[in-house]
Amino acid sequence: MAPQDISPSETSASKQKAANEKSKEEIEKLAANGKRRAVEQKMVGVHLVENSNNAKGWELYADEATGSSDELWVLKKVKVEFYNENESSFVVSGDVGEINGQTKNMVIRGQVVTQSTNGYQFETSDLNYIAESKMLTSDSAVRMLGPEDKNGPGFNLNGQGFKIDLAKNKMYIESNIEANKAMDNKTFRVSSSAAEFSNKNQEALFSGNVNMKFDKTTITAPQAFFKYSEKQKALESILLKDQVVLKDEGKSAVCQVLLMNLIEDTMTLSGHPKVQMGEDEIQGEEIVFLEGGKKVKMNKVKIDSKKVQ
Repeated sequence: MAPQDISPSETSASKQKAANEKSKEEIEKLAANGKRRAVEQKMVGVHLVENSNNAKGWELYADEATGSSDELWVLKKVKVEFYNENESSFVVSGDVGEINGQTKNMVIRGQVVTQSTNGYQFETSDLNYIAESKMLTSDSAVRMLGPEDKNGPGFNLNGQGFKIDLAKNKMYIESNIEANKAMDNKTFRVSSSAAEFSNKNQEALFSGNVNMKFDKTTITAPQAFFKYSEKQKALESILLKDQVVLKDEGKSAVCQVLLMNLIEDTMTLSGHPKVQMGEDEIQGEEIVFLEGGKKVKMNKVKIDSKKVQ
């Protein structure tokens, strides 16, 4: 077939049509960008409240915010108060923050301080809020200061990884736990793989390779549960479970359950307890160390002594 001849006027019309379509696309693009810019806002003295299922989720304050209602807000000097069942549970503050206008997820950075209503304080470099699961999380190093009691400052704890379950009012340090506390002018240190704290009381659970040193006594166990006395305003007891090993000057012991009563200054061993004192081995249903181990009380005791043989 012979090629079709196209007149100069038809060629110009075709080019003009293409140019018009391109211009239309550019105009629409500029208009869209202009529309986006139009909804961007900068506000000073920001106060936002999030409600879900007729209950307050969080309340946010910031010195300044820049962004749009359906995209990302950038915040300066931010403080967020989180609620559980319409009651304040945690307050988080930081230098800068971001909040997604659609998902309501947040991230707060720069000297982030989280405080629980019952006196725990956590310091991290960043903290993320996941709206769907109601969780606060950080993979960074964390320092925790526990509530004060009659013995003075609470636990001074360092660890790695931090998580708060807002629905359960629980706080978790996820690894590399190193903690210390002043108690009756004695050294008290504890290390473990993880730790859990409650915002409802001052109870704590250390788990995974727990190693405790109290004065001259060293105790190892898979887990240790710390209970506080509201009446005494102090740490009341420590309960250690499963393959507990105790070492002290002149004696060592193994058992399944060890209860340290810090107020009465006693240690009760149960669950097939065995105590080695020199060449003597003591076994019984229950063995109690009194006055910090200076005295021993035994229930249905059996003593094996090589010296008697």
